[in-house]
Amino acid sequence: MENGENATALLEAWQRRRLETVHRARTDYGTGPGNVTVLAYWWGRGTPFFRIESAFRETWLNCGMMKSVIVTDRPTEETDAFSRAFPAVEIQVEPSLVPGNLYTMSADCDGKFAGRFSTEYLMVIQDDGFPLRPGLDRFLGRWDFIGSPYVRDKPIPRLVARMFNLWTSNGGFSLRSWRMCDLAAKYWKEQYHSYPDCHAVGEDAYYTETLVKEKREYRRSMKLADNRSAIAFAWDCIVPWDVRELPFGFHRAETFAEFVRKGWIDVKS
Repeated sequence: MENGENATALLEAWQRRRLETVHRARTDYGTGPGNVTVLAYWWGRGTPFFRIESAFRETWLNCGMMKSVIVTDRPTEETDAFSRAFPAVEIQVEPSLVPGNLYTMSADCDGKFAGRFSTEYLMVIQDDGFPLRPGLDRFLGRWDFIGSPYVRDKPIPRLVARMFNLWTSNGGFSLRSWRMCDLAAKYWKEQYHSYPDCHAVGEDAYYTETLVKEKREYRRSMKLADNRSAIAFAWDCIVPWDVRELPFGFHRAETFAEFVRKGWIDVKS
């Protein structure tokens, strides 16, 4: 597996090439599902904007144009130009976001997601996490949350996960329902907003572990995708299963590099 620095360079080079070839001057991506909003976070003083642009364009290419949101700490010329070119993109400024501080992003995800979109579902993407092929319809209408799984596919963890509906998953590239985000926001305002930066309120764990374990209403009413379904949605790392085809998407440059190694992605395309 490529180390982080080499994998990031590989992903970035592929994103630049795709923007210069596949996406160059393209404005029509067809129509995607009207019940999904695509959202990404971007810090104006952080990652180069071309990577967020690439993530959105690859998402639209594989799923069609959908309502899209960029949450940023400050507007920039890049975000304004992107929104003008694609009216479906809404720029939402959130001053509480601190570049490099993941807790500020998690707090926003935990407490404010429901107010950032009005469709039935939210697809969260990142500059290193987005769809790689068509197939979104397969994952709509079945769960309140699906993302690449953390719980390994071994007998005891699988039994515990099934018993308690505890399918801890990564949120970096994920699909979740508005009703889940609304209920999560309710608990955030009632209790968890006072928690310090810790695992329990990290966005991934908050939605798929903390609230499942601690809130009966949430546990009973929210349906999280099981491991086998989630691994078809995305990978976040190297997994122990005998999987022989590209999942719908990915998260992390190292995962992208693994797909290239397996021959599932041609970085020259």
